[in-house]
Order: sequence, then C-alpha cells, then structure tokens
Amino acid sequence: MIHKQVINHRQTAWLVGSVLMTAMMISSLHKIVAVGKMDAWFSQILPVFFAIVVAFVLAELSRAYPGKNLFEILFIACGKWVGGAINLILLAYIWIILTLDIKGASEFFRETLLPRTPVEIILIVFVLLMMYYGRTSLEVAARVNEIYFPAYFVLSMMLYFLLGNEYSVERLEPILSTDMERIFASNLLPFGIYGDILLFGAFLHASTHPRLFFAAMKHGVLIVGFTVTMLMLILLGVMGFAIASRLNFPIFILVQQIHVTDFLDRIEIILFSLWFPAFTIKVIVAYLAFLVCIGSFGGQQHYNAFNVPSGWFLVATSLLAFPRVQDFDTFLSYTLPIIVLVLQIPLLLFLYIHARMNRKMDTQVSIPEGTKLYRFYRVMVWSGAIALGGCALTIVIGDLFVDKSAVAGFLTAIVYVFFLFIALIASYGEMQALNHGKQKLGQAKKMGTFRQ
Repeated sequence: MIHKQVINHRQTAWLVGSVLMTAMMISSLHKIVAVGKMDAWFSQILPVFFAIVVAFVLAELSRAYPGKNLFEILFIACGKWVGGAINLILLAYIWIILTLDIKGASEFFRETLLPRTPVEIILIVFVLLMMYYGRTSLEVAARVNEIYFPAYFVLSMMLYFLLGNEYSVERLEPILSTDMERIFASNLLPFGIYGDILLFGAFLHASTHPRLFFAAMKHGVLIVGFTVTMLMLILLGVMGFAIASRLNFPIFILVQQIHVTDFLDRIEIILFSLWFPAFTIKVIVAYLAFLVCIGSFGGQQHYNAFNVPSGWFLVATSLLAFPRVQDFDTFLSYTLPIIVLVLQIPLLLFLYIHARMNRKMDTQVSIPEGTKLYRFYRVMVWSGAIALGGCALTIVIGDLFVDKSAVAGFLTAIVYVFFLFIALIASYGEMQALNHGKQKLGQAKKMGTFRQ
C-alpha cells in the first residue's frame, strides 16, 4: 500500500548513493578500464552530468504535478493509450535493471563466497528478501540504508590507506596519455548504471519540496561520482590497467589485497558485510518502482497486491537471463548504456517541456533574497556548477596542452580531483542551505521531508 511516509533530504541523498554506487562492485568496471586504460578514472564526469540532468527533470515534474509519480504523469500528459505504452516500456526497463541486479549478485555470490551453492538457491533467497520488503514502503528501506551506506562509503574511502603499501603512482602514468576518443568512450559505459536514477520517478508523489529534492539527489550523485573516481584511482594504482581489465569483480579482488596483520587478512568479508545490505536496498528501490509502475495501470493504490506474483516472475525470468557472466558483463557495459540513452533522452526532453508548460511556483522551500543564507545558497550553487565545468575543462586542456610529462600529468590529476571534491562540498552546502531556509520559514513538516 502507498503509505504516507517521511524521508528527509539526507536519506534521499544516501538512497541515491546506494542505488548508483553499490552496483559498481559487481559491475563491469574492468570494461571501463579496458577502454580507458590508465585514464579510466576520468570516466565519471559525463555520467554525473547526465544523472544531475535527470534529477533536475524529475524535480520539475514534481513541481508541475505535485502528488503524482512519473507513471501517473505520463498518463496525464500522453493519454490512456500512448501513456500506457510508454509505461509498458518503462516497466520493461525496470525489469531489465532488476534482472541484471539479481542475476549479477547471484553469480557474484556463487563465484566468490558460495561456490558450492547452486545459483538458483541464491537467487530465490534473494528474491524472497525483496518480496519481504515489497510489503513495506520506501521509508523502511531508507532507514536501513542509513545504517549501512555511510559505513560502506567510509570504508571505501579508507581503501587508499589500507592499500598504501601496495599502491604505486607509476601505474597511472603518464596521465592523459590515452586518446580523448577512449576517454569519451569510457564515459559512455557508466551511463547504464547512472541511468538507474530514473527509478526515483516512481516516488515523485512523495516529494513536497522540489528544490530540496533536487539538491539532495544532486548531492547523492556527486557522492557516487567522487567515490567511484577514488576507487578507480586506487584500483589502477594497485593493479594497473592490464590486470584490472581482466578481472570479473575487480573491486572484490582489490579488497583481497589488504593485509593489515598476519591474523587480519580477510578485510573483504568486512567490506562485503557492509556492501550487501546497501546493495539490497538498491534492488529493493527498483522492486518498489516495479510494483508502483504495475499498480499505476489500474489506479491501484495497494500495489503490494502484486508483490508475490511479481517476485516469482522475476525468479523465473532471472534464471533464464544471462546464462554466463560474460553475457551479463557485455549487456551491462555495452547494451544497457544504449538503452538508457535511446529511452531516457527523448523521454526527459518531452517531460521537461511538458513540465515547463504546466509549472507552478515553488513556495514550499524559499530563501528570502538579500539574507546571508540566500547569498550562501547562491555561492554554493555557482561553486558547484563552476567546479563541474572545471572538471570537464581540465580534461580537455590537459589533453591539448599537457606535454605528457609526469609532473604536468600529476598536476592535471590534482586539479581534476580538487574540482570534483569542491563540487561535492558545494552540493552539500546547497542542500543544507535549502533545508535551513525551510526551517526558518517555519514549515509545519519535518526537516527536508518527502512523502510517500
């Protein structure tokens, strides 16, 4: 049932982080490395731009159609038949996401932790867990995610220090020696994963503060972009692109290289115990979006009535899909980005135009002009935009003017990471400024809420 639940801005940002980042551990990062080589860690800037644009369009839809989710908006904007056809396409797209996640996670467990357990058993147990959460709402998943995602994020950032004795900067050099065509191609591959942010369109009816909702989603996207960039830097610095491009699960193998002491050499178990619940939340968000999409066809508010049949349908179809790990990797790396670009770009363009035509004034979250808080908010917005532009400009200038020397390449890398970090901090400041502005205006609702 679509309950009225409360999720604050912090939970929204961390949910975005779980949805976009946790799949990286079992995704085909080695494909990105194979394309981008030692410069593969520049592969996140274009997907980050794309995900922010998707978040912006979703926020505009929330402003134009308060209390409606993406599927209901499509029925309103396109009519019964055309809207229904588009929703069927989106339902198939969400099914692809779920199938990739379920089958990919099952194969990951079988090859790394449970080699003697049949993949069918792992898959069924995983789907039963999804069906249990399918009886609840997004608030339950958000509260569980608050426990695990921050710990997973912190441990991911600690990998550089834990692997300090294995790290070598020489494996990254010469920086920006790869052709711009390869760097651009490596930026296209993550579009398949970053496109999952469209899943939050299923919960637009929960958004009562569009600007705060957008700021929280943008902050979550930048958390993912910065973290994955650092993980790629660590992966390439420890293993080099030649080895990393040949590993099916490179991050898991990377963590196995940590040896703190003679008696504490299984750090990957600790990381896995934090990663798995956060990844499960990602799959649960996709599953709830799947149920909401099905329920939208009949105006069915009690969407958990479809929980059991949908779960067993996913079991049957996931068992038949992607019989080999290589099939999963190829589809995720090369086919899914094409699906995302072909499906989402025309849809987002249409929805944005329609939302602008029906846009309502956003009076829920506003900061009075001329105040210190408003000036701080504007500085954060412009700082984030300039920093993101600086990231892209750094790559272009570095390729055009850097003479491929070690010192020049190292300086280019420092500037790029600095700009990306500034964008992350600015997004956090923007989100907090909007939240404090809402508090000062004496809103009756709780801090940064969005209702489901």
